[in-house]
Amino acid sequence: MNRSLVLCAFVLICGLFLVVACDDDNDGDVAYVIIHNDFDNEEMEYQPPWTICHANYRGVEFGHIDISLQSAELEVEPGLDNVLMVVAWQDPECNPENCLPVASRNEEEVVTEQHRTIAINMPNHQGPCPPEGVQPIPEELYNRVLELYPEYDFKPYSERTENTQCLDE
Repeated sequence: MNRSLVLCAFVLICGLFLVVACDDDNDGDVAYVIIHNDFDNEEMEYQPPWTICHANYRGVEFGHIDISLQSAELEVEPGLDNVLMVVAWQDPECNPENCLPVASRNEEEVVTEQHRTIAINMPNHQGPCPPEGVQPIPEELYNRVLELYPEYDFKPYSERTENTQCLDE
C-alpha cells in the first residue's frame, strides 16, 4: 500500500514538473496599457490641439482619443516600442487634410502584468514637420505609421514636410 502511495505521489510530481517545464515563458504574458491624449497638459508651456485619430502600440490598435481623454485599457505583449499615431490638428473628426503621422518620442516599455498609462503630450511626440524644440520623427518610425495607415496617403519620408498639414502651419 505504501508503495502505491509513493508511486502515485511520484507520478503526480512528475506530471506537475512536466506542466511547469513545458510552459513557454512567453505564453500568456500580457501587460495592460492605456494611451492618454495629454496634449492639453497645463504643466506644458504649449498645448497643441492634436486629436489622436489612431494609436498603435505593440501591434494593438487603441483607436481615436480626443484631447484630455484616454483609450480603454487593452492587453499588449510585454516589451519595448514607440506609440505610432495619426493625429489631427484642431480636428476631432480627423479629416485627412488635417492629419500627420507621429510617434512617441520615447520607446515605451511594459512588463508582464503591468498596468501602465502612456501619456502623449508636447515633449513626448515627434513628427514630420516638428516645431522648434520637438525632434523630427525618424524614417523607420514614419514608415511604420505609413504601413499601418495607408488610407491617409501620407507623402514618403523624403517629402514628409510636403504633407498638407505641414504646409498649413
